[in-house]
Amino acid sequence: MKTMTADERAALKARLLARTQKRMAEAEARPGFAEEYAAWKREYDATVAMYKARQKAKLTQTELARRMRTPRAQVSRIENGQNVTFATFARYLRGCGFDFSLRIFPIGKGKGAAAFATA
Repeated sequence: MKTMTADERAALKARLLARTQKRMAEAEARPGFAEEYAAWKREYDATVAMYKARQKAKLTQTELARRMRTPRAQVSRIENGQNVTFATFARYLRGCGFDFSLRIFPIGKGKGAAAFATA
């Protein structure tokens, strides 16, 4: 297998970036894309927050699984966003020594809107 030069690697990265940007522009033009992306982003942000909570608690997946009384593979699936229920989300965070609150606000008002209910 031939080793790529720095220039070849840079050219490959540029082609991949251009292809990705083109696909992104095409996707953004599709009706409903913004809503789909917003839903995905909320789920992604939640899984990142969970992972960061485990890191902050200095727990391995195995240690957290023990606290949650679940297999380690389940912790991995949770961190990959696979079928995470609200109850599982709460158990995961509590296993890390964290709790959370839920903000509910009218659609389109964004994070700056005053929450009208918390839990």
